[in-house]
Amino acid sequence: MKEELLKKELVHISHKVYSRGLTQATGGNISVRVPERDAILIKRSGISLGEVTKEDALLLSMDGEVLEGYGTPSKEYRFHLGIYRTRPDVQAVVHCHPNYAIGFACLGIELPLPTVTAQKILGHVPVAEAAPSGSEELAYFVTEVFEKYPGIKAALMKDHGICTVGPSLEAAYNIATLVEDTANQAFIKMQIQASLPQLSKKEVMK
Repeated sequence: MKEELLKKELVHISHKVYSRGLTQATGGNISVRVPERDAILIKRSGISLGEVTKEDALLLSMDGEVLEGYGTPSKEYRFHLGIYRTRPDVQAVVHCHPNYAIGFACLGIELPLPTVTAQKILGHVPVAEAAPSGSEELAYFVTEVFEKYPGIKAALMKDHGICTVGPSLEAAYNIATLVEDTANQAFIKMQIQASLPQLSKKEVMK
């Protein structure tokens, strides 16, 4: 029964990620831990997050074997499993391709945190090195970041996207939206600063 509820939630969050514009086409993947099975549910490859159904949720062992379901798991399953092995506290992973956050990721810049909310909730959003999608090398780089900074809730993926984690799918989704909105706000701040070089900080704050 718990597994069925997790499938429904995975579908719900997948649709929210897509409708929020956090990814495009068939990009992005979402997973959730199934503790009693020592396994995870992850969407199958080749399906848009906006069209995911319960049948698209595959049960995957912690060794990467498909235990239940039809199709091929998302090609990024390796870094999902790597995060779960490294972070026992993580129950869900959201990987997506939001535009503003990708801008910083492509530059290899850690996410700026201009607001007190982002500073308090996100704390630190480092960058994982670039590697081909679905590769073992990418899985290593992403897992390495979450191992190096054990308290982080999100990481940028250079030239790729973002990866967020949480105690639930909803929590991981909320972190993804905060990462993208924070990237947007940081971009706006940078644009304002660049367009007003003649004004002092005191004048800008008036």
